[in-house]
Amino acid sequence: MAAKVGIFAAILLVCAILSPLLASSFPNHRPEFLEHDSGKTDVTIHGDNNNVVHANVNDIAIPCSNYETRNERSLKEKKKKKNKNKKNKKEMNHHEHDFEAFNFEHPQIEGVRHGYPQVFPEHNVDPITKEHEEPEILEGLREGFYQNTCPQAEEIIRNGLIRAFQNDSTIAAAIPRLFLHDCFVKGCDGSILLDTTPTDGKIEKLSPSNGITVKGFELIDEIKAELEENCPGIVSCSDVLAYLSRDAFVASGLPHYEVSGGRRDGMESRVENVVGNLPLPDDTVDQMIQLFNRKGLNAEDLVVLIGAHSIGVAHCFNFLYRMDTPEKAQMVDPRLGNVMKFTCTGQMSTIAFDATTQYKMDSVFYKQLLMKKGLLESDQALTQDIRTRGLVQRFSNDEVGWFNKFGVAMNKLGAVEVLTGNQGQIRKQCRAVNL
Repeated sequence: MAAKVGIFAAILLVCAILSPLLASSFPNHRPEFLEHDSGKTDVTIHGDNNNVVHANVNDIAIPCSNYETRNERSLKEKKKKKNKNKKNKKEMNHHEHDFEAFNFEHPQIEGVRHGYPQVFPEHNVDPITKEHEEPEILEGLREGFYQNTCPQAEEIIRNGLIRAFQNDSTIAAAIPRLFLHDCFVKGCDGSILLDTTPTDGKIEKLSPSNGITVKGFELIDEIKAELEENCPGIVSCSDVLAYLSRDAFVASGLPHYEVSGGRRDGMESRVENVVGNLPLPDDTVDQMIQLFNRKGLNAEDLVVLIGAHSIGVAHCFNFLYRMDTPEKAQMVDPRLGNVMKFTCTGQMSTIAFDATTQYKMDSVFYKQLLMKKGLLESDQALTQDIRTRGLVQRFSNDEVGWFNKFGVAMNKLGAVEVLTGNQGQIRKQCRAVNL
């Protein structure tokens, strides 16, 4: 009996000695403190020796056993991961949808979109802003006019311009010139495209202000024929010219801008209507502003739209006379004057408005005006008038600002004295009225 008591006493002594040692061997099972923000679901647990374990706030509840704890955590983590994956996938699909929905022709990165060739510079468009914009309605016109009646209209027009531009880059300047010469004479009604009228009078395109200096009629015929094949009697010639002008500028580097449609074609084209309705190369600033005001445009629109001379050429008969008068010659940079004399071997010879970037819409043209390198006297005069000089200086230093204003000014130009609704007609071909 005494022996059994001795053994039991020895066991108790050993347990008393080992208990503290065993307890100190597992410090990580007894966290010292918790850091928790009620707004978060993650909890940071600091153990001895700065060991850190991240857990979910729901895991803080005491489980029935370690096995159940691991199972619960595992299930919750799987569920959390699955929900997160679903959320990420949903967001990814949403963003991909946004990107496709607002895949405009002119983002600022280079590439090919909607048929534009690689040479076209592109510009970013904010999809969030664009998503909430309402289609613009201007003088009875509206954006997306053919969306239901001929949804492929703008694409057909754009592709026609691209084909022509790839064969002859000068077409980009010729088309907007036609557009302005149409709109300033009795409104944007396609009258400059007519070869004949029911009255058989002399037509606009034979005016000295037009004549051999305007071109692009064959391209318009080609595009109109394709439109008639796909959507007969729907798209007007005047709208073809409006959309085509936008695409010509875009092909030359201008950011894409929306164009309002809904114009109808006029049935009159008279050469006498041209007189006094087109700007002339020797116009004063007063004369130009008065003309633009009569068309519903202002001095800023004048300076903005003059920037179209960033592309294209001028015929020598429109500017060479400047070198014959000392007073006018003083307004010409001497080096440009020498180029004029050397190049102009005949009145129909041409010089690029902007020889530096002849086929690109940019602000270099305005910089050249400030250096007296404008070919046309009327262009150069804008740098001398207090009403317009500041605008020339501003656009020379702010190309993006000019870009933003250009599309707006072009839409104002495209709304001059338009025929809409039941007015006019939709010509089957652009060179003649429907009988």
